[in-house]
Amino acid sequence: MFKMDILNKFRFAVVGGALLLAAGCAQQTVKSDEGLEASSKPKASMMEAERMQKQAAFKKALSEFGSDIVYFDFDKSGIRLDMRPVMDKKAQFLLEYPSIRIQIEGHCDERGTAEYNVALGHRRAQSTKAYLVSLGVSASRIDTVSYGEERPTDPRHIELAWAKNRRAKFNVIGGLPAGMN
Repeated sequence: MFKMDILNKFRFAVVGGALLLAAGCAQQTVKSDEGLEASSKPKASMMEAERMQKQAAFKKALSEFGSDIVYFDFDKSGIRLDMRPVMDKKAQFLLEYPSIRIQIEGHCDERGTAEYNVALGHRRAQSTKAYLVSLGVSASRIDTVSYGEERPTDPRHIELAWAKNRRAKFNVIGGLPAGMN
């Protein structure tokens, strides 16, 4: 009986030790998993921060693209020298985001016949398109339309208003990159 008691105590000690060892390993594994999870969180948040930063930069560039107007001289359709930096910036944006499609609107002031102004607005939109194409933007991504004198920015009948109305306006009509809108 004494031998049985010692044998049972020995078995109890071995089984108990094995259980403690297993519990300790399991606990260690959990700690190890928690450490991996915690270390991946900074990477994920860095990636999210980078994505948000890219999205904000895209939205700013998109806003500037749409708001930068190209102006023309009276009865002219050629790109003015002072408008070339604006056009270069637009081309750079379009080359950076090759999926974007745009529409260029050609506009005129109220002087001239309606037919003449529609034709002049068309020439303005086409010369603007040609300039972008000369800088490497695919022509298939650019549509043009002429509104002639029908959509003035400034309805007054003075030179300052007419100068504002002789313009090419840019609209994004499709192809926004995924996750950027």
